[in-house]
Amino acid sequence: MVKTIITLLMMIILFLGGTLFGIDQASEGIIQTRGYATADVKEAVQPSRDEAGNVEVELLGKDLQQVTFEEKEQEFQEIESSNFTQKLAGSMEKGVSSFYNLMIQSVYQLVQVFF
Repeated sequence: MVKTIITLLMMIILFLGGTLFGIDQASEGIIQTRGYATADVKEAVQPSRDEAGNVEVELLGKDLQQVTFEEKEQEFQEIESSNFTQKLAGSMEKGVSSFYNLMIQSVYQLVQVFF
């Protein structure tokens, strides 16, 4: 019994050690792929404020602009009005699903009659 427990603990230690070694190797591989170490890396998100008071954010080298709520709402309305195909597919899905459920219930009731 003791030999089995020691063997099991050794297997667990080897598994966890291998996992930690693999994580370390993956981290080194990512650093080599990037071509730089984390000490030289700029921050991923770099916010700044211009003279007009607008906030400009640079996210991983891409400039993002501040957008007003009205502009986003208008864009959403345009997208929502153009999704006729999705609404049609949703209604067809509901119809097929209800037909399938009705068919299964009918077969179930028919089987109940005989058994």
